Amino acid sequence: NREILTGGKKFAQRNAKKHVVEEVVFDKDSRQDYLTGFHKRKLERQKKAQEFHKEQDRLAKIEERKKAKLEKQKEMAAQLEKFQKSMKELSGQYETSDEEDDGDEDEDKKIDVEEEYEEWDGFQEGEEDHNESKSKGILKRIYAANIGGSDEDGTEVTIEDVEFNNNLEEIAKLNYVNLQKSQKILEESIDRAKKYAVIAGAAPKKSIQKKKKFRYLTKSERRANNRKAIDKKKK
Repeated sequence: NREILTGGKKFAQRNAKKHVVEEVVFDKDSRQDYLTGFHKRKLERQKKAQEFHKEQDRLAKIEERKKAKLEKQKEMAAQLEKFQKSMKELSGQYETSDEEDDGDEDEDKKIDVEEEYEEWDGFQEGEEDHNESKSKGILKRIYAANIGGSDEDGTEVTIEDVEFNNNLEEIAKLNYVNLQKSQKILEESIDRAKKYAVIAGAAPKKSIQKKKKFRYLTKSERRANNRKAIDKKKK
């Protein structure tokens, strides 16, 4: 039993003898490089680490640029969509206003045609006076001058008195302008101009209040403040 129990130890010893190093040979140069190259290897590791960090920073910057580019593209797409919507709205407003103006012009033309084709019942005294007052637009006076009492024809000077028509409604009607809708059209054009200004980036910027700079008190200022505080306490 003793031999069986101690047999494992002998087997282990035999196996250990098989893998024994026969001879240890030291290379003096490599040994010297190892012993004297700690600082050198440390610098090499630092250099590799710096190169690694530089590469990581470069990749991070590329990624940030990609993200910024995508964000700008999204913003531009949103602005373009907004601009197209506003242009559609404005074009719709223009079409409605043009249709209204055309309708007003058609109504005015119909009224003029009806007035032209009214039945004529002859002249009346009141209408004659009214027509005469209307026809008096320009008064002409002719003066003839004969210089030196000669028999030749003299010079004729014509003086015209012009009466100005101050009736704005008639002038507007002649120019196909509807004064009742002028204020509305003006407000719509101002709103459109404001929208165009906002789209073009000409909106008024909000005034930013500057923060007061923090400053430490000087020695003399601190003394003066302390004196004032002491005087107040005494009072």
